[in-house]
Amino acid sequence: MEKELADYFEPLVDVLQQQGVMHSPSELHGVLCGLLSTGFGQHNEDALGVLAAHVEMERRWPADAEKIWLAIRDLAMETFTGDGLDFYLLLPDDSEELGVRVAALGQWCEGFLVGFGTGTAGETDAALAPALQEAIRDIAAVSQVGLPDENSEEEAAMFEQVAEHVRMAALMVFTELALAARKEQPENTPPPTRH
Repeated sequence: MEKELADYFEPLVDVLQQQGVMHSPSELHGVLCGLLSTGFGQHNEDALGVLAAHVEMERRWPADAEKIWLAIRDLAMETFTGDGLDFYLLLPDDSEELGVRVAALGQWCEGFLVGFGTGTAGETDAALAPALQEAIRDIAAVSQVGLPDENSEEEAAMFEQVAEHVRMAALMVFTELALAARKEQPENTPPPTRH
């Protein structure tokens, strides 16, 4: 599954550049995953609308971009709800410089927080279970990560540990919130609007 997700990175870079969007594929994948983790984003128009609003796009995504975003959304849902721990973050390939990968991880976390905030608009953090609050705080802390001073093996190993921690935190948030939301919500409830 990780390889399948990674295959979307470069096509998304191209699509975003064609649309003049300055956000990274990692950040937008984070937005989708944050939204999905709250139980929203399963409807095509909702997911595409949140992404378009995030990048301040005044029109619809082009058809080829919609197809890619919906495939990524579907893959995220499949891996979030699967039997294993197959959920992965959309980050640049390991062949990229460590600084690029670290920046993308921070952007993914920022996006996750935006999607999470959109899906939980109107709720306070105090309403979340303590473990969820901690997971969100951890993701928020990683969103503020600084770039490494060097490309050492030690720094690369630390990056892998932090990325794995973020992955597991996102899985936990999804498991706790989205699955509970599915049991509580009628089928066609739109996500709350955040102002």
